[in-house]
Amino acid sequence: MRRGVRIPDRSEITADTPLSLDVAARIAFPDGSMSGLALRNAATRGNLGHAKIGGRVYTTLADIESMVAARWVEAEPRQSSPRRKSAENVEVKEEAGAATARALQIAESLQQTLPRKRLR
Repeated sequence: MRRGVRIPDRSEITADTPLSLDVAARIAFPDGSMSGLALRNAATRGNLGHAKIGGRVYTTLADIESMVAARWVEAEPRQSSPRRKSAENVEVKEEAGAATARALQIAESLQQTLPRKRLR
C-alpha cells in the first residue's frame, strides 16, 4: 500500500520549489480537477516544464502557471450583437437584400404570366 504524500505548508513553498507531480497538482489545483497523472501527460507532451531526478518527475508552481497561461483561451466578443455591425455584415446583408429583391421580382412576374386557378 502506498504511503500518503505529505503536502507541505504553503509558506514552505516558493514558485521555484521542486515538487512531485502529485503534490504540485494538489497545491496548484486544490479543487482536485488536475491529477499528477494529468501533469505527467502534459510534461510528456512538452507542455509542462519538468525535471527527471532519480526516476521521478518534478515540476514547480511557476512551470504550472506558465503552462496554464500559454493555454488560456480568451473569450471572443459575440458576433450577433445587434448594436455592433461590422462592414462585412452590412455588405453581406446588402447582397442578401439584392438577391431577395430579385427573387421577389421573378416571383411577381411568374404570378402575372401563369394562369390562376380558382379555389373552391
